[in-house]
Amino acid sequence: MKNTTIPFLLLVGIVSVIAFQSKPSAASDADAFIGKPGPEFHAQEWISEKPEMEGKYLLVDFWATWCGPCIRAIPHMNELHTEFQDRLTIVGLSNESRQKVESMKSPEMEYYSALDPSSRMAGFFEIRSIPHVVLMDPEGIVVYKGHPAYLTTSKVEELLSSN
Repeated sequence: MKNTTIPFLLLVGIVSVIAFQSKPSAASDADAFIGKPGPEFHAQEWISEKPEMEGKYLLVDFWATWCGPCIRAIPHMNELHTEFQDRLTIVGLSNESRQKVESMKSPEMEYYSALDPSSRMAGFFEIRSIPHVVLMDPEGIVVYKGHPAYLTTSKVEELLSSN
């Protein structure tokens, strides 16, 4: 028994190292979507008024009221909304109930808000953690997918200007 324990542990260690090295990073996961068509935007219900999205970039913010990082990202998303509202529509999309979303009073979302309780959009984009955003160009092609903190004002300007 002792003679097989050391080789077994060595094998487990080697497999672990290989698994960690081959694990896709967030960037490579996002890269699978970049440059490809996203789905037609789906919301089961609008909390805000429904925006006009024709001819604009669409930034979908996947979030929830219980998610601290999502709540902390709202002021940043408000800034992006203010800065780029002529070229960009931002929609906060939650899979929670209307009552739950409307019960959150602060911070206030200055961009559009909708519900997708079936998580249809999140399922398409394989969203496994929030906050998470997806930016699509006016033709519906995905140009960014990832954490909203990395979507700085200068990055958004670069993405909106590149097409």
